[in-house]
Amino acid sequence: MIERLKVAFVGTSCTGKTTLVDNYRGRNVPGLVIVEEAAREYFTKNPEIRDRFSINAQGEVQALALKNEQSAHDSGATKIVCDRSVLDAVAYVRSQGDIRGSRRLLDRVRYWVSTYNKLLLVNPADVPYQTDSVRQEDEQVRLGFHKAFLEMFDDAGIQYELLSGTLKQRVKRTDQLLQL
Repeated sequence: MIERLKVAFVGTSCTGKTTLVDNYRGRNVPGLVIVEEAAREYFTKNPEIRDRFSINAQGEVQALALKNEQSAHDSGATKIVCDRSVLDAVAYVRSQGDIRGSRRLLDRVRYWVSTYNKLLLVNPADVPYQTDSVRQEDEQVRLGFHKAFLEMFDDAGIQYELLSGTLKQRVKRTDQLLQL
C-alpha cells in the first residue's frame, strides 16, 4: 500500500486555490501529482449550461472530480494536491437551498472523504473578488457559497481547516501538511 499525503483546496470562487496549486506546479516535488479543477474543465467544455449550481450540473462536475482524483491515486503518487474536491459540488448545490440534493451528492462520495489527509477551506476574506469567463457570480453570492461550505462541513461532521493569511503563509502551512 502506498503511503500518500493528499490535500485539497476547497471553497468558494476567487480565494486563491488555483494560485496555491500553481505554486506546486512550478516546484520539483518527487511523487507529486496535481488534480486540476473539475468545474472549470467541465464548464469550459459545456459553456451552454446555464444552471451551473443545479444538482445535475454539479453531479457531472463531481463525477469528473472523482475520476480525476482516482487517476491521481492510480498513478502511484505519494503527494496529491487537489484544486477543489468531490465535496465542492455538495456545497454548491446546498448554497441553492437544495439540501436534499446536496445530501445525495454527499452520499455518493462519502466513502472518498477519507482519502484526504486535509481539506483546506480557503478563507475568502483574504482575497479580493474578481470575475472571469467562468466565474461570474457577485461578492454576495461568493459569501453565500462560503457559508454553504461551513454548513456542509458542520452538518456532515467532516473535518477541515480554514486556510487564511498571505500566499506565503498559506504555502508554508500546506508545505507542512505535505511534509516538504
